[in-house]
Amino acid sequence: MLSNIRARALSLQFKSIRRFVILILSRIPRDLERAIIFGDALNHLLMISPLKYLFKFSIPPNIKATLYDLQFDSPLISASFKDDVSSLLQWQLVGIGGITYKTVLKSPSEGNLRPRIQEVNYKGDYAILNSLGLPTKGVRKFIASLDNKKMTDFNRPIGISIGGNSPEEYFVVFKEIDDHLNSLDYKQFFYEINISCPNTDDGKCLSDDLNNLKELLLKFRSISSRVIVVKVSPDSSDNDIIKICNILAEISKTAINIGNSKYVRADEVGLSSKSFSKEGGGLSGKNLYDNTLRMVQLVSSKCDIPIIATGGISSYENVRELLDNGASLIGVATLLVTDPFQIPLINQKLSK
Repeated sequence: MLSNIRARALSLQFKSIRRFVILILSRIPRDLERAIIFGDALNHLLMISPLKYLFKFSIPPNIKATLYDLQFDSPLISASFKDDVSSLLQWQLVGIGGITYKTVLKSPSEGNLRPRIQEVNYKGDYAILNSLGLPTKGVRKFIASLDNKKMTDFNRPIGISIGGNSPEEYFVVFKEIDDHLNSLDYKQFFYEINISCPNTDDGKCLSDDLNNLKELLLKFRSISSRVIVVKVSPDSSDNDIIKICNILAEISKTAINIGNSKYVRADEVGLSSKSFSKEGGGLSGKNLYDNTLRMVQLVSSKCDIPIIATGGISSYENVRELLDNGASLIGVATLLVTDPFQIPLINQKLSK
């Protein structure tokens, strides 16, 4: 009871501060990223101070979830969109069952030009449109960051999202990371293969050839026994999703992540070329939920592989419905940005 009161109080405080920061920092010229950078810096200061223990919530012991040999204290995991240690630590403190690093590419990249992320209204609901373009420190610097012991103190699974501009690049990144993981004592790692990133002008995925995908996954499996999750877009056709599931069913210890952000043109949500550098980007928010649920129902009825549901999840009711319809884990992103203190409240409700 006391922890719920604390979570609600912190939730109210967080949302108020967040709205104030956005109001001050992201309006003229319009650029949500300024507020995000400030928020990340503030969060870093909190995470290196004793105040961080205000954010610590216990996870009920009866809501554990499994994905093959991985055990998650909660079925709620962070979707792949951050790699700063402070954010990932905060989310584990509030009760996330596992984390996923944002997508790693072979070479460093600044991503797309700013402004590239904005708050928007989509069909009457709050949403975020981003066209970050996969900014990354590159695989070498990412590998060095994996030695941070703070990330493993919670003993929760850690996902590493891998991207590339060709099958060869995917494999190079995968192998370099896997070689390093083999040298670590900590073993609770899994991979997410990102073939869904609608941050290009036409919204196409990084990998559209299913034959290439199968060959690539078989190459991954030939060198690693870790769990491999394939992340697909909500813009994928039902037929392609089932084809991907059938490929995964032939390869051991694989799962599908259904969701991610939906490609939307900037002018559809009232953004001009001055307030958004690309023609469109990935939309995240509540409006994705109905399609996420539909995709979970489709895959669970047609395929026998674990499902991670991601996209539009904003409440306990969403989480419960997805789990009841066949999802093994629930990935959240916008919820962590707008109100991370919903996580302990959802965990408590799941335990009843």
